[in-house]
Amino acid sequence: MLSTKLNSPTLSKDLLHRTDLVEKLEENSLMPLILISAPAGYGKSVLVSQWLNYYQKDFSWLSLDESMNSTSVFITYLIDILEKIEGSKKIQNIFKNKQELHFLSWDALINRIINSVNQLQKNFRLVLDDYHLIKNPEIHQLVKALINENLSNLQLVIITRWDPPFQLRALRLYNKMLELRMRDLRFEKSEIHQLLSTADDIRIKDSEINSLLENTEGWILAIRMFLLVKSFSDPFYENNENEILANDLDRLMFHISENIDPNFFRLMQLCALFDQFDKELISAICRIAFPDSCSAETFLSKLVELNFFLIPIRDSHGKFRFHHLIGDILKRQLIKSEPALANTLYNEISEWYSDNGLVDDAMNYSIKANNYTLACNLIKTHRGVFLEKGQWWILQRWIKSIPRQIRNTHIDLLLTELLICEETWNLDDFSSILNLLESIGIENSDPENVSRYLFHLGYYLTYVSPDPKKAEECLERSKALYQDESGLFGARRELILATSRQMLGNSDVSLRVLENIQKEFDHSSIMHTRAIHGKVIVHLLSGNFESAINQVKKLHFLVQDTDFNFSEGWCQYFFGNFAFQSYLQDECERAFKQILDLEGRLHFRVYFDALSGLALFSSLKRNMEATNSFLEQMSQLASNLNNPKFQDYSDSIRARVLWHNGKGEKKLDWALNDWAKVQTGNYLFLIDVPELTKLRIIVTHGSIQLVKEAMEVLKTLESSLNEIYNNYHTVDISLLKAIAEYRLGNFVSAEKSLEKALLYADRDQISRPIVEVYQVLPELFNLIRSSSDSFHTLARLGLSKSTAVRNPEKLIFQELTIREQEIVKLISDGLRNKEIADQLNISIVTVKSHLTNIFKKLNVTSRTSMLSTIRNM
Repeated sequence: MLSTKLNSPTLSKDLLHRTDLVEKLEENSLMPLILISAPAGYGKSVLVSQWLNYYQKDFSWLSLDESMNSTSVFITYLIDILEKIEGSKKIQNIFKNKQELHFLSWDALINRIINSVNQLQKNFRLVLDDYHLIKNPEIHQLVKALINENLSNLQLVIITRWDPPFQLRALRLYNKMLELRMRDLRFEKSEIHQLLSTADDIRIKDSEINSLLENTEGWILAIRMFLLVKSFSDPFYENNENEILANDLDRLMFHISENIDPNFFRLMQLCALFDQFDKELISAICRIAFPDSCSAETFLSKLVELNFFLIPIRDSHGKFRFHHLIGDILKRQLIKSEPALANTLYNEISEWYSDNGLVDDAMNYSIKANNYTLACNLIKTHRGVFLEKGQWWILQRWIKSIPRQIRNTHIDLLLTELLICEETWNLDDFSSILNLLESIGIENSDPENVSRYLFHLGYYLTYVSPDPKKAEECLERSKALYQDESGLFGARRELILATSRQMLGNSDVSLRVLENIQKEFDHSSIMHTRAIHGKVIVHLLSGNFESAINQVKKLHFLVQDTDFNFSEGWCQYFFGNFAFQSYLQDECERAFKQILDLEGRLHFRVYFDALSGLALFSSLKRNMEATNSFLEQMSQLASNLNNPKFQDYSDSIRARVLWHNGKGEKKLDWALNDWAKVQTGNYLFLIDVPELTKLRIIVTHGSIQLVKEAMEVLKTLESSLNEIYNNYHTVDISLLKAIAEYRLGNFVSAEKSLEKALLYADRDQISRPIVEVYQVLPELFNLIRSSSDSFHTLARLGLSKSTAVRNPEKLIFQELTIREQEIVKLISDGLRNKEIADQLNISIVTVKSHLTNIFKKLNVTSRTSMLSTIRNM
C-alpha cells in the first residue's frame, strides 16, 4: 500500500488563498457530504487542502487511482485510515484481520465499516480525491451508505471531474450536501489581480484580464499557464494573447517551450515519460538519452524553482511527478518528435531498475516498451526470490501483462505458471500448460527445466488425476536430473513423493525416507520441516490420526516464531482439521480463523477448507448467523477468484448445510448433476468434497432407484480409495452406505455398515461424521443394539437412540420417480390433469400414464385413495 495516497496536496507559497470559498466550506462543515465537481485544472484539491489547513481540521485524505477500483485495495486503504485516526484504538475488531475483507459479503462489510466509524470518539473528514476514477459499483454502494447513514462524526468530501452515480437530487432536497462546481471555482477578475500583485515581472492591462477571463472562462490551469508564458517577456505575446488562448493546451505548451532552453525542455519531456522521478533516475535518463544535458541536481533545482506544475511525492524525499495533464502533453510532444526514443529509454531504464533491485519498476517499464523478451528474462531471473517468499501473486500479475502467444513459447514462464496454477487450483490451465510443454518439446530443454516439468507432472499425477506409480517415476526422475534443496521445489518434491508412495501402499517406505531426510538436514532447514510435513500427510491419508497429530505438534514447535510462514499455516490447517473431525469447537475455530490471516501464503483450496470447516461446525451447532456469515465469505471468495471449481465448493457447503437442516431435497437437482463419476483426486482434499456431498443428499432424499444407483457409486468409491490407500473418508462413506441400506430396507446390511463406521470413529476419536448423520437421520441409530460396543460409542458422544419410529411404508412413496412425486404433489394441491400438464409442460396423455404407474406402485385405484394412502404414511 502506498502511503503517498493518504496525503493531501502540498501547498506552495505562491498559491492564492481563496477566502470566500474557504469560508463557504467552513459554513457547511456539518453537512454529511461536500461535493466538488469540475473539470481538471479548477483547483479543486488545492481549495479543499487550503480549507482543512486554515481551520486546522481533522481529516484523512485518500488520493484515488485506477487500482482502487479493486474492492480489496479500496477497503485496505480505508481500514488503514480508520486505524490511524485518533481514538480508533478504541474500535474493537474492525476486522479480525485485513484479509477477512476477502471473505465477508459486501453488505456485511459495509455494516462493519459503518459500525466502526460510529465508534470513533471525535469528528473527522474523509476526503476522496479524483473520485471520477472509481467505476466499481460496490465502492459507490459503500460511499452512498456512509452518506445516507448520517454519521454524526463523519463528513465526506468528494473531489471529482464528474458527478458520482448518487441520488444527488435527494441529497439536495434534504439539505445533506454542499456542492461546488465549475461556475463556483473559476477565477474571478479580483483574484487575477491578487495573483498578479505577487508577480513583479508581469504587467497585464485591465482589458487583457477581461479577455483572459472571457476566453478561459476562469479556468485556473489555463490562466496560470498564460501567466507563465507572460513571465518570459517575449514581444510575441504582447499582441497575440487572444491567438494563444484560442489554441488548446498542446499549442500553448508549444509556445511555452519556445521560451525555455531546448535542452532543459527536452529533459522535462524525458522525465514526463515516467510515473515519478528523482535525481538518480534523472541521472540515468541523462546517461542513456541525453549525455549533453545539465546535471540532474541542477535540472531538478531549476524545475522546482520554475514550479512548472511539479508535484512532490509525499513521504518520498526528492521524488516528483508532473501534473498529469502537463505530463501527458510533454509525453505526446516527445513521442511525436522522436517516436522511437520512448521505447529505447523504457528498455534502458527497465534494466537500470533491475540492476538496482527494483524489479517491479523494471517489469513496469519493460511492458511499457513492449519488450516482452526483457520482461520474460526479468521473471526468469527474479522469480525464485518472490516464490520463496510465497509472493506468487506478484509473478501472476507480471505474467498476465505478457500476451498469451508469447507466454506459450517461453518454457520458463510456462513452468512458473504451473506453480501459480497449483497455488490457485486452476486445473484447466494446469492441464493445458502441461500438454503445451510436452508439445513444444520440453524433454529437449536443459536438465533443470525438464526436472521442474517432471516435478509439476508428478504433482498433477498425485493430486489432480491420481496415478501414483507414474507420479513416483516422474518425481524420482526429476530428482535424478536436478538436485534442489529449496523450499519451493526440492523440499516440496519430497513431500509430494511421500504422498505418491503412500498412495501405492508404501507408507513404511515413505516414512523411512522422510526420517532419513530429517536426519540429513538441520532442524532449521526447510527440507527438515517439509519432511515432517510429509509424515503428517502420509499418516492423515492412511487414517492414522493420532500419529498425524503428533507429527503436527513437532512441526509446529519447529516453525513457530520463524520465517516458515507456509509451514506455520499448514500446522494451523492440520490442527483445525483434527479439531473438526473430533468435534472440538474452540480448537477448530481458533485454528481455522488463523488460516484466514495467512492470505497469499497457502493454497487457495486450504482457505476454502478452513471456511468450510467453520461454516459446517457452526451449522452443526445450530448457529445460523455464523453459518450464513461464513457462507457469504465463501461465495464472495469464489466470485473474486472466478474459478468454477471454487464455485462448486461453495455450492457444496450450502447444500450440506441444508442437508443438516433436513432440507437437502432442495439441492437434489444440484446433486444429480454429474454425480456418478468417481474421481479419487478430489478426495485428497479433506473437509468437504462436492461429490461426497452429492451422495449425502441423494442417499437421503433421492428416489429408491437413485439410492440403489448411489449405493453402487459408494461401493466403487470405497474400492477406488482403497486402491490408493486413502482411509481419511472411511467413516463418512460407511455412514452413507448405512443410510442407503436403511432407505432400501436392508436393515441388517445397514447395521453392519453403521457398526463399521462407529468402530473406526471410536478407534480414531472421530466424532464429527457421527454427529452430522445423527442430526440428519437420528432413527438410523436405532439399529444399534444396546449390548454392542458401538452403543458405548454413541454414549461417549452424548447421543442416544432416537424416538423416531422406522416407517417402512414411507419407502413406498420414495419408490416413485421425481416426476411422479411432482404429480402427486400437484394433485394434492387440487390441480386437474390439464392444469398439471400445463404446469409441467407435458401432455395430458403423459400425465395419465404417470398416474397409472403411481396407482400400481401404491396399490390404489383412484386419486382419492392415492392421497389417503400418502397422508397415512
